[in-house]
Amino acid sequence: MPIARTIAGQLERASWIRRMFEEGARLKKERGSENVFDFTLGNPDVEPPPKVLETLRRVAAQPRPLSHGYMQNAGFAEVREAIAATLRRDTELEFTAADVIMTVGSAGACNVILKSILDPGDEVIVLQPCFSEYPFYVTNHAGRMVPVETDDEFLPDPGRIAAAITPRTRAIILNTPNNPTGRIYPETVLRELDALLNRMGQQVIVISDEPYKKLVFDGRTQPEVARCIARTAICNSWSKSQAIAGERIGYLALSPLLPDLPELRAACTFTNRILG
Repeated sequence: MPIARTIAGQLERASWIRRMFEEGARLKKERGSENVFDFTLGNPDVEPPPKVLETLRRVAAQPRPLSHGYMQNAGFAEVREAIAATLRRDTELEFTAADVIMTVGSAGACNVILKSILDPGDEVIVLQPCFSEYPFYVTNHAGRMVPVETDDEFLPDPGRIAAAITPRTRAIILNTPNNPTGRIYPETVLRELDALLNRMGQQVIVISDEPYKKLVFDGRTQPEVARCIARTAICNSWSKSQAIAGERIGYLALSPLLPDLPELRAACTFTNRILG
């Protein structure tokens, strides 16, 4: 049985990523892993911290009734409350457990929010260069990706973003610290983007994909996107910060400043369920 033409085309476009990954594995075997720097996939090359492994073993062994059965569609309430408490501390916004939905990694969170807000043909602005999976996330849900180049320092260019916004624009994907450039978007740039969206008067959601948020060095810090931009949906995981990419543990957090929040919560909880 033939596969869908859309998927056939995507397979062809995506194959180079896997080829580069396999070439990296070959070179490591040939020349030694210490002599090859692999920038293909964001797969941590260190083991998780011992505390993480100890906690996973302890929780898995606990005789909790139905701990391996189906849970609420948004995830365990106590986990969501713990995440909400961290978000309240970090963003100074009144996040609650109801604003948090556990997902299959940050990738799952991105797909959940896109599925919830896109009608066929709706547009998503994606800053360039970008994580190579974003175009597939958008087309997964019949959206249209609108690429917008960053400036000469790989920072968002408000003028270019403004020119790209149309009546069909539903979201902008931000990724900071950025993959692949490593750029941290400063608070001034984030607040400028928030002011731009407010001036334009259009309900565009900023999807803040944050798996690299804790991987900052030299005394740098990553500004809280949700504190700078009101209409933010946070997508995050511990894949990078705790080196547990294979565990696929992530979450979507909807800013309490988002309009129509109860409806959006319900939509995201439902799409989390039907996306598996």
